[in-house]
Amino acid sequence: MFLRKLTVILLPLGLLLLLCLLIPVLSGMNSFWGSLLLGAVLGVMLALLLPLAGATRLREPFAWLLWIPAALILAVLLYQYLATQGVDVPLLRLLAAHDSRTVTVESAFAAYMLTFSIRTGRGI
Repeated sequence: MFLRKLTVILLPLGLLLLLCLLIPVLSGMNSFWGSLLLGAVLGVMLALLLPLAGATRLREPFAWLLWIPAALILAVLLYQYLATQGVDVPLLRLLAAHDSRTVTVESAFAAYMLTFSIRTGRGI
């Protein structure tokens, strides 16, 4: 019981330390790819935080449907990457992110939804 309580206390702190070590490394990368990887790491960490700490529910009946919005967000991220490469498509002007924080948040949502879908649902 003590080990489980210790895990609940130390695991989030360990993930926070890992994130604090990764932020400077990912910030030094290209603005799009660094933001994309930082968001993916954030999303996966958030999706795995409760199960790693011991609070889990194994089956969610509709969790596997989260791959649909995740796929849409990944398509938006692909369009935004094409916009950074200079590809000119009319739809890209609407979806182009001019801020790296937007890419970070979008990739965090996509990573969270995919990880949660695979962990609790039937997966993809």
